[in-house]
Amino acid sequence: MADSNVNKVGRRHSLRVLGAGGLSAVGLLSLAGCGGDEEESSGGGGGEGCDAPIDAQSQQLRTTLQYVDESPQSDKFCRNCAQYVADQHGACGGCNVFTGPVQPGGYCLSWAAIQEEAPAETGG
Repeated sequence: MADSNVNKVGRRHSLRVLGAGGLSAVGLLSLAGCGGDEEESSGGGGGEGCDAPIDAQSQQLRTTLQYVDESPQSDKFCRNCAQYVADQHGACGGCNVFTGPVQPGGYCLSWAAIQEEAPAETGG
């Protein structure tokens, strides 16, 4: 019986630690993301029109979805994702999943291929 209580405490403690770690990651990623501070940007991040603020909830979602400004995938980019909204933030686009600017060459785990519209069926 004592073992099950240890597991519950361990799980609760783990969730608290992960929660605090997630908040720390939010702070770090806000500097590195498309909406980061211009002084911290090193050419690939912000850019003209990409400095819109990113709220904490959206930043947490970006972290969870592992958003990056430069895609590690050879064929998956924000610009060819169904969720991407072109030119929503100047040179950066937007996303239907989270708020704030995203780089056209970025990527996250919510990437979805753009579905081509099927031709309209004709009666007959």
